[in-house]
Amino acid sequence: MRHIVLLFLVTFLIGCSSHVALTTGLIKEYGLSSSDIPKLQLYISDGILMEKHITKIDKNIDAESYGLKKVEDYYVKQIYFKSKTPCIATSASQDKVAVAFEQPGSSLDFVTNRHSDNPTFVFQPSKRLARDTIEDRQAAAGFRNWVTIGEEKYSDTTFKVLINGDLPYLLVDKTSLKNFIIDSRKVKGLRQSDVNVR
Repeated sequence: MRHIVLLFLVTFLIGCSSHVALTTGLIKEYGLSSSDIPKLQLYISDGILMEKHITKIDKNIDAESYGLKKVEDYYVKQIYFKSKTPCIATSASQDKVAVAFEQPGSSLDFVTNRHSDNPTFVFQPSKRLARDTIEDRQAAAGFRNWVTIGEEKYSDTTFKVLINGDLPYLLVDKTSLKNFIIDSRKVKGLRQSDVNVR
């Protein structure tokens, strides 16, 4: 009995997912225009990490020994967009959606994955590396198995972009799609026999 209840609960939770992938097919199905997409509540499917390593060097003269003293500080600046972070489109076209996560803030570009029958909008950094790179990271730093895929400018700073798996893609909240009601009808057609002949 416990297994049946557990199975029912899992099925119920999976069926209640309120997010679906934003695809070109979904846009066509709902008859969305580029001006409609900014009205939708969007999310990202997977996490995106932006990271910049900065070394700050201070050179001072030691007051006691009158020698040159060099102090190096190593900083890591990170911006983390976790999975299912909400965002809104700032602009949209047939093959690209720019989304913002902060106000005011920079936007990230998601482009259609043309290698699919129903293309999704996947994140594409402005500068993509020729090969994805796994960096040696200490476990304490977090994001241990994340892969560097390119570079992106965000908030006037250029960051390395890291992901953990497949390229993140845009999700849309099903409830925001309900605002777009499709008014459609199927035309039956007209035959000569249907026309009242005099």
